[in-house]
Amino acid sequence: MPRWARSTLHLWLCDCWPDAKPTEITEFNADGVLILAPHMDDEVIGCGGAARRHVLAGASVAVVFMTDGRFGGYDPDNTLVQRRKDESRRAAEIIGFSDLIFLDAPDLGLQPTMPVVQRLRDIIEDKKPRIIYLPALTDAHIDHWNTNRALRAALSRLPREAQPRLIRGYEVWSPLPANRLVDIAAYRELKKQAIDVFESQTRIDDYAAAVLGLNQYRSMMFHHGKGCCEAFLETTPDEFMHLCDIAIARGAARD
Repeated sequence: MPRWARSTLHLWLCDCWPDAKPTEITEFNADGVLILAPHMDDEVIGCGGAARRHVLAGASVAVVFMTDGRFGGYDPDNTLVQRRKDESRRAAEIIGFSDLIFLDAPDLGLQPTMPVVQRLRDIIEDKKPRIIYLPALTDAHIDHWNTNRALRAALSRLPREAQPRLIRGYEVWSPLPANRLVDIAAYRELKKQAIDVFESQTRIDDYAAAVLGLNQYRSMMFHHGKGCCEAFLETTPDEFMHLCDIAIARGAARD
């Protein structure tokens, strides 16, 4: 394995299920949904459309923001952390949920420390989500990867009956080997509105154009590229922990 090979290739090479076309998710009335967002805006970029469909189906949706986001933009007046939280609240109103939890771990310094893992474990035990969304294991951003490590550690501290039914990795900074797709064509403009709320992030980077372009590409599977789909890497908790352990072991071997 070349040392410069990125996460997607690593995951593809240790894939634990047979290769198959992605299947479309059509059921959204889960008892509870928990979204883990390393930074304020990841929740909309990665799974804003799916979150909207869960909300419309009557599911309770909560979002845990892992870091304070302090290094994610220009901050001349030292107010970026509060601005990003306010932006996330406005985006949540657009998507339709209001249960927001801020862990305030250091931006670009998130680690699966005992306080972070224990807080995440307690949230999962309290919210009892059936589905957890988070950046996919293939995501190259360090805080996104460590969000996976934190979830893996939290799951290992939960009894099986308290674990979610499914884990769904979403796309932000890196594409993923998708096995599930969600049609969000009807909510494309709503997702764009929610992304555009994050003015602290979009003043330089056109996230809406980039993300929605990726979502349109993902529609090639079912809508000939004329639709809009979010892609996910869906696993059971056991599969997720297995893949995470492989990635951790390979990282240790490289180091």
